[in-house]
Amino acid sequence: MNGIVGYGAYLPHWRLRGSAIAAALGSGGGRGARSVASYDEDTTSMGVEAGRRLLARLPDGYEPGLLCLSTTAPAYADKTNATAVHAALGLASNVPAFDAVGPARSGIGAAWMAQAAGGIAVLSDMRTGRPGSADEVGGGDAAVALAFGGGNDVLAEIVGAASVSAEFTDRWRAPGEPFSQQWEERFGEHAYVPLAEQAV
Repeated sequence: MNGIVGYGAYLPHWRLRGSAIAAALGSGGGRGARSVASYDEDTTSMGVEAGRRLLARLPDGYEPGLLCLSTTAPAYADKTNATAVHAALGLASNVPAFDAVGPARSGIGAAWMAQAAGGIAVLSDMRTGRPGSADEVGGGDAAVALAFGGGNDVLAEIVGAASVSAEFTDRWRAPGEPFSQQWEERFGEHAYVPLAEQAV
């Protein structure tokens, strides 16, 4: 089974402090700060930055089986965003590039696909939330790139994986809506815990 042979991450320079959120809203805000993309950054440009850091750490001779870009906030809705990352990283034209867009969980699918193909998964997001919500306070803008392969270059080996799929609505965002919605957290616990028990 392929493991991680390289990684790279990108965090935008700007920060929004929890204290600033609390000062503006009168409550909430939490501790610390969240990363905030600049006006000229998007999920594609952040993915490129994470990918460049990855390329600097890859073992000699590494050739990816594919590149998959995962995001909930694609720069283009009706164009493959992964090809821009592919081109900026100078990958060979025979390396396929795919988008995995939609829910935040599409990042798991991108990593799963890259692991199976010995490829690169780029996960890049700009997360926003309703003012004062857990998404606003606990979210952030960032990107990470993971390269998968085998042999002696493996940094982190995947020793096992399991999956259970079930349909339930605990978190959602309709097309055109700026923020995600979710049921009370206890609802998710009642759905997720039995699924996790099934998986193990």
